[in-house]
This record gives sequence, C-alpha cells and structure tokens, in this order.
Amino acid sequence: MPHKWMKKILKYSKDITKALGNYLKAEIIMIFISFIIVLIGLYIFYFFGMKVQYPILMAFLIMFVDALPILGSGTVMIPWGIIEIVNKNNSLGFSILGLYIITMLVKQFLEPKVVSSKLGIHPIITLIAMYTGFKLIGLFGLLLGPIVLIIFKNIFSPNIDEGLLKSIFNTD
Repeated sequence: MPHKWMKKILKYSKDITKALGNYLKAEIIMIFISFIIVLIGLYIFYFFGMKVQYPILMAFLIMFVDALPILGSGTVMIPWGIIEIVNKNNSLGFSILGLYIITMLVKQFLEPKVVSSKLGIHPIITLIAMYTGFKLIGLFGLLLGPIVLIIFKNIFSPNIDEGLLKSIFNTD
C-alpha cells in the first residue's frame, strides 16, 4: 500500500475511535440523566408513602438495564407498574408507569441534542441517522445509525472540498 494511504487509514482510525468515544460519553450522560430522573421520582413516591422499597437500589437496577442495548428502563418499570396495579396498589403502579413516560419523553428530547453536541453533528442529522438505523435494523439500529454517521463523517468530510476520488487515489 502506498505510504499516503497508510497515513490516511491511521488518521481515519484515530478520528473514528475518538468520535466513538465521544458517542459512548453521550450515551453515558443519557443513562445518568435517566438515573437521576428515576431516583428523584422513586424518592418522591417513597416520601408520599407509596411503599417503594429501596429507591436507590431500584434506580441503579433500572440504570443498569437502561445501559444494555435494546432493553431499557421500560424492561423493569413497565412490568413493575403492571404488577403493582394487579396487586391493587394502583397509586404506585400508575405512578411508576407515569415516571417511565416522563423518563422516555425527557430522553427523546435530550438524546439528539446530547449526542450531536458530543459528535459535532447537527441534531437533525443525528435524528435522521437514528431513525434510518431503526428502520433498517430495528432497535439496535438506534445505536448503530449514529455510529455509521460518525464513520461517514470522519471519512468523507475532510475530502469533499478537494474532491473525494482525487483525495483517495492521489499517491503524491
């Protein structure tokens, strides 16, 4: 391989690794935001006497499941809320389901902004990448879409001004 190609491959791999690290930071921020919302909500329920046992532990459990791809906080909160309703504890059950809805709404509004700020990409483009990934692959595509966008951005953006094919095949 020509030396110039090797330099470009190393540069692109470093840029992509940095961007993926920033994407991971953005996802960690979103998980932390979700944790804070759930923790505050569970403590409010606890102080109003709704019999929430171990609010901190439950918030950590929900945060852990939220960090897993494809799953999410609903994997814990929806069954928990339904079980509470079935057990005739309607106030806690509906409160947990309401907290889940609030958490999801906040995440839906903040995620494109947080991810785009960490990646240096406009939030609309990030949303398009997330939606396209979701439509092509499913839930895993929500994570994979922005990753593919990062790769395309790092490979193609520096070369658009000087001509894409010329910059790739020029071996000066």
